[in-house]
Amino acid sequence: MTRLTATIGWKCGLGLVVLVCLFPVFGTAQNVQTGHYAPGWNAGLRAGTMPVDPGWYLLNTTMYYCASKFKDGNGNTSSNDSTDYLLTALAISWRPEFTLLGGDYMAVVTPAFGNLSGKPILVDGEPENPNAGLTDLYFAPVVLGWQLDDLDIVAALGGFAPTGKFRLGSAKNTGLGFWTFIPHVAATYRNDNGIFEDTPLLAMGAARYEIHSNQEERDFRPGDTFTFEWGLGLELGKRTDVGVTGFFYRQVTNPDGADAQRVDKYQSNGIGAHVSHIFGPVSVGLRVYRDFNVHNGPEGTLAYLEIGMGWPR
Repeated sequence: MTRLTATIGWKCGLGLVVLVCLFPVFGTAQNVQTGHYAPGWNAGLRAGTMPVDPGWYLLNTTMYYCASKFKDGNGNTSSNDSTDYLLTALAISWRPEFTLLGGDYMAVVTPAFGNLSGKPILVDGEPENPNAGLTDLYFAPVVLGWQLDDLDIVAALGGFAPTGKFRLGSAKNTGLGFWTFIPHVAATYRNDNGIFEDTPLLAMGAARYEIHSNQEERDFRPGDTFTFEWGLGLELGKRTDVGVTGFFYRQVTNPDGADAQRVDKYQSNGIGAHVSHIFGPVSVGLRVYRDFNVHNGPEGTLAYLEIGMGWPR
């Protein structure tokens, strides 16, 4: 598969993610229904491609989510309350000249900053945003990539550390208060023949499973979640990718612990458009999704803006 070094600044997403701002969507931190991962975050057409050259790579991702409906466990609108979130994360990736199990090795760490309420409030007459601050930290000490003739594959073992602010019952939380372990695999297929002459076809699939620890300050472990993301598009002129992407997100197990409540599991699907372009050493990507078939959660629009850059050796 032909790859341009400049593109990998944002191709190496590999679950470079944080969405600790999901929990207010489902009421409060007392009843977390989702995990840390934001569906669609790592759903670019090159999600299965790893940097070709050793070096350092940065990827800044800004996510914005807005919703005006809340769906109940049957998928019916239960309220028209609006909500919006803004989060930005910087993925720092190191790709040494090292292989493991026949694959290229990489390590990733991703600090993130979130603004969960969208609007400041007044505290003692002074503006303050109670839900803004550093969120839970993503880390992936083991990321492996394989390059075949027409297929790139990435596998990663990573997770989230509870580094964001958390106090049970507080309105100022920016973290979820628990650890998350995430195995992840992604693949990108590139057909040089393409549908049109000199326009290669791109196809992407990615899957991840979240396993959580007990939440701080109580006997409660959130249910496991599964995400599958897909994409189909075209490579135009070797510097531009366009296509459609989507995701399938499910809470697959019930919460555990004496403080767990039995409620309907959360689920959502999304479909949207993807476009990315290489501007010299900088790559820029944009994806926009619309939720549908949502149960026990908000239904709205989700957007990601990615800006990446690398320093290959």
